[in-house]
Amino acid sequence: MPIKTWSRKSTILPDFVGVSFLIYNGKKFIPITISEDMVGHKLGEFSPTRVFKGHSRDKKAVQGKK
Repeated sequence: MPIKTWSRKSTILPDFVGVSFLIYNGKKFIPITISEDMVGHKLGEFSPTRVFKGHSRDKKAVQGKK
């Protein structure tokens, strides 16, 4: 059973390795399993809050291709 948390600022400790967390990103809970590489980081680093859809194309380049 994963641990549900809203605390994105909590530091990941060595005791957390192998433990599953549900980290809230402002909209939904993101499932994360802690590995040794994550120790010392914050929980919020592994639960992105924004979706990057990419930069829009240059309008001049789009018109030239038509």
